[in-house]
Amino acid sequence: MKVKITLKELTTEVIIAAIYVILVFTFYFLSFEAIQFRIAEILLILVFYHKRHLLGLLIGTFIANYLGVFGIIDALFGTLATLITLGLLIVLKRQWLIALLIIPPLINGLVISFEISLIYSIWNEYFINFILVFLGEFLVMLLFAVPVKYFIDKSPYLLELLKN
Repeated sequence: MKVKITLKELTTEVIIAAIYVILVFTFYFLSFEAIQFRIAEILLILVFYHKRHLLGLLIGTFIANYLGVFGIIDALFGTLATLITLGLLIVLKRQWLIALLIIPPLINGLVISFEISLIYSIWNEYFINFILVFLGEFLVMLLFAVPVKYFIDKSPYLLELLKN
């Protein structure tokens, strides 16, 4: 099976990746703390408009995490968490509100807490880290991603732009 991607589509994915990285580093002080309040995660909603946007989000996640605190380890774990999250969001597209409020916090909570426990050998704090990561991700989804999705859904121009 051949996958064709046009130059316009590729450019769009590169722009999405760049925006993700810019948001992570603009809000660096929030993106890599115990309670990860990663504003860039708002962009996860893009997969509801076209599953191809998974590519830009994965590239952006990998680059941002690679350049962040933990380097390649975070790039691999973070990208894996994003891949699982986006796959589930695509599958649960029809129940987008519930999926958005549960899937990203749950997957990031599980994977990133595992990563933190592995790096620091603090397995006894896994559940605490899970709660902190879950909480940060949940708040970003609730306070920012959900309103942005509603806004996009009400804008015919943005809908057309994101679906192509």
